[in-house]
Amino acid sequence: MPIELKDISYTYMPGTPYERKALRHVSLTIADGTFVAIAGHTGSGKSTLLQHLNGLLTPTTGQVFVDGVDLSPKQRSEKLAALAARRSVGMVFQYAENQLFEETIYEDIAFGPRNFGCGEAEIDQRVRAAMALVNLDFETYKDRSPFQLSGGQMRRVALAGVLALQPKYLVLDEPTAGLDPKGRKALLQVIRELHKNAGTTIIFVSHNMDDIFALADEVVVMKQGELLLSGTPAEVFPQTERIAEAGLRPPQLMALLSRVQAAGVALSAEDLLSRTPAEAARAIGRALAEAQKGGRNRAE
Repeated sequence: MPIELKDISYTYMPGTPYERKALRHVSLTIADGTFVAIAGHTGSGKSTLLQHLNGLLTPTTGQVFVDGVDLSPKQRSEKLAALAARRSVGMVFQYAENQLFEETIYEDIAFGPRNFGCGEAEIDQRVRAAMALVNLDFETYKDRSPFQLSGGQMRRVALAGVLALQPKYLVLDEPTAGLDPKGRKALLQVIRELHKNAGTTIIFVSHNMDDIFALADEVVVMKQGELLLSGTPAEVFPQTERIAEAGLRPPQLMALLSRVQAAGVALSAEDLLSRTPAEAARAIGRALAEAQKGGRNRAE
């Protein structure tokens, strides 16, 4: 079953001089097994939206359901089901490494399962599995301090701490923010493998449309608390003017495609969006080469 947001709105500090409407009548369905990217400029409401997915925030109006369970139950008998539903949504906040605090990597990853009442044997199994998922060798890293790692490795430890809770849905808020190119590439590969190999449903928040192009199979674009665009990459990315309206740049390959099309090369967005970024770049190169060859033949 999916995550469903039904006509939710959220207002910060209502009834005060600082009242601010952060979300306005947002409806969205996140199906099992999908990779959904939520994009938006600063202040678009995307982080506020995320915090509704596991009950950190309760909508001012509207409802949020996880696997059919209302996260804001009206009856006491429904509260245990709502708690279980919230726990099925794992949240990795921006700059998640700031949440690390234990002396060793093992203890940091083990904190969540231990807090949930798991036995030591199960905790050990979960820590090992989570470290494997984020490509950290157990024997090499388990006794090291998380504060002796690179930024990218620290981010992966924080992610492992959430994965050790075995969430059905994984929410990532700007997961590559502040990382160097090497760390960013490694973390994106981990996220890609989690979705592809483990079948985890991913909700990925970013303003980097190139990352979204490389990863997502559903795209949501937010603007000033409203859902501006929603659909598959093939439906969303060609709408470059509306993407710009949200304060975002289209993926570089889409911008290049527009220039190639303006030069008379017959290549469509669908030709690119069914491919990986590397494959799409090669397709553009082949199309340009064929167009240049055709031009020379006509000149001859």
